[in-house]
Amino acid sequence: MSDLYKCTYKKVFPIDEYGRLGGFYSLADLPIMEHKEMTRTGVIEAQDQNRQTFKIRDTEKNFVEWVPMDDVTVVQDPRKLLV
Repeated sequence: MSDLYKCTYKKVFPIDEYGRLGGFYSLADLPIMEHKEMTRTGVIEAQDQNRQTFKIRDTEKNFVEWVPMDDVTVVQDPRKLLV
């Protein structure tokens, strides 16, 4: 995939007591209060047809995750991305 495809994706993340990403997604040493499914924005970098997953780089925190294709929505118009 040579082009960049902007997308939104859903994934379960650890959340700290202030509602922010916790665990290794954060530099703060706060306890994880819950695990919550969040919708975030990213860019599709690769795909694995055998495992039906996309490799997505998060636009806010710049980490990379493999996400099932069913949980990814390609956004044609970048103005429609979540803020």
